[in-house]
Amino acid sequence: MDAPPDIHLVTDAMPSLPSRAARVSFIALALVLDSGCRDPAPPAGITVLLEAPPDSLDDRFALTAHGQRLAQLVSPGLLTFDDSSRPVPQLAESFRDVSATVVEFVLRPNLTFHDGSALTSEDVKATFDALMNPKLGSPKRERYEPVERVEVVDARTVRFHLKRPYAPLLAELSAAILPAERVGPGGIEAQGTHPVGAGPFRFESWPDEEHLTLVPFEGWHGGKPAMSRLTFRVVRDETTRVLELLKGRADLVVNNVSPAVLPALRKSPHLRVVTKPGTGFTYLGLNLREGPLADVRVRQALCHLIDVRPLVEHKLHGLAEPASSMLPREHWAFTQTPGCGYAPEEAARLLDAAGYPDPDGPGGQPRLSFTFKTSTDRFRRAVALVLKEQLAKGGIAVEVRALEFGTFFEDVRRGRFELFTLKWAAVMEPDLLRGAFHSANIPGPGNHWGGFNRGALKDPKLDRVLEAATQASREERKTLYAEAQRELDADMPVIPLWHEASVAVVSSRLADFEPSAHGLLLPLAKAREVTPERGGTP
Repeated sequence: MDAPPDIHLVTDAMPSLPSRAARVSFIALALVLDSGCRDPAPPAGITVLLEAPPDSLDDRFALTAHGQRLAQLVSPGLLTFDDSSRPVPQLAESFRDVSATVVEFVLRPNLTFHDGSALTSEDVKATFDALMNPKLGSPKRERYEPVERVEVVDARTVRFHLKRPYAPLLAELSAAILPAERVGPGGIEAQGTHPVGAGPFRFESWPDEEHLTLVPFEGWHGGKPAMSRLTFRVVRDETTRVLELLKGRADLVVNNVSPAVLPALRKSPHLRVVTKPGTGFTYLGLNLREGPLADVRVRQALCHLIDVRPLVEHKLHGLAEPASSMLPREHWAFTQTPGCGYAPEEAARLLDAAGYPDPDGPGGQPRLSFTFKTSTDRFRRAVALVLKEQLAKGGIAVEVRALEFGTFFEDVRRGRFELFTLKWAAVMEPDLLRGAFHSANIPGPGNHWGGFNRGALKDPKLDRVLEAATQASREERKTLYAEAQRELDADMPVIPLWHEASVAVVSSRLADFEPSAHGLLLPLAKAREVTPERGGTP
């Protein structure tokens, strides 16, 4: 994942593709289990498997995807996002722009926290006042810089006064709302390990990093979730996760099973595989600072040499869509651009024009040579090798270097690369384009190498468009982001590869679960546990 830390940490979390022998064993095991070898007594409640533990259950400090998604179940915010990345009310009943610099929220009536206390506008104000206070030390404080003050109008109405118009504000107001007495520095430890919120599930226990249990909250405004309990288990090994699903010892895995093993899981009569177009974005990163890649013709040529379709079909088993933009097709701000498309002849013409002719014809000396850095993840290495083969056909020699993820990512942060691949976990707010491509966000000592314009694109026109979009209306933003996507199409600072589907493997004990396009766990609030005896809810 590649996203600002206030949204998602950068990780390389896609599970490794198993070997061919392993895939065969998965299928064989599935057939055996289908013959009646499931565990006779599944555990009470619903069990969800994770491949890594959450870093915190306090949304103000959670930086991993699991930490943030679990925190949302316990302590949601005023807003959430639908599958088209549009903000929709959650704890808020409604919201409106009072002026260009004032946004008003009206809370749902009769909201309560898990401890029984009422949730009012005072709690909302206290939550955001604390987030903006440097004494709290939240890594998300910076994103509230545009907020001047928070005003309590009445018990259910709160207004955010801004220093200037700031259209991305709604994305930042999905932060967890906490009881006023817990928002200060003194409540950090308690909220991180024994959180209190107003979400559909309340905290029960977290005895170790491998096990976390939540229980349905009767006071949830959408109605008490129809399950007895919700247990999260950390199972780091993918083979073990698959076995737990097949044996009936787990009920849900979201985006943590390789596409290659899904056929085996589909064969099981007690499992279903549910997919939905997703917002995760995988791309080929390019270093524009110097050398051949500083020439846009070379970047466009590389794009013309890459055919994403075989990767989607064979490596991702069709569970992705080729991308033309960072924004997925279903996003409200998406605009279809021409893109580059697979065109080897055009690539050759561009390389000739850029001064890199073929020295001795096909199969001889390369026109150009690059180093391609990736992680040691098996899937990422497989992708790099396919891209290496495709680029070689156009006279581009590539050396693939697989590094431990920490080393690899540090090299990317500091600009020590020519080519690399990474993934943004969920693209919701289109202002991410500013984070990824505005010249002010080029990594360097001034921002502790934390900028997300990894390739160092410098385009003053694009900068102006992205800045204007932060102060425009929704319709104006759509027009401006269309212009930005066309400009990025021309600049080619990264080569878009694909948007992955959101995939859930669901047991027959969990009904009515539909995955979120963003990989969120909030759909669990609308799902229900099916009891084996009655086929009904607990």
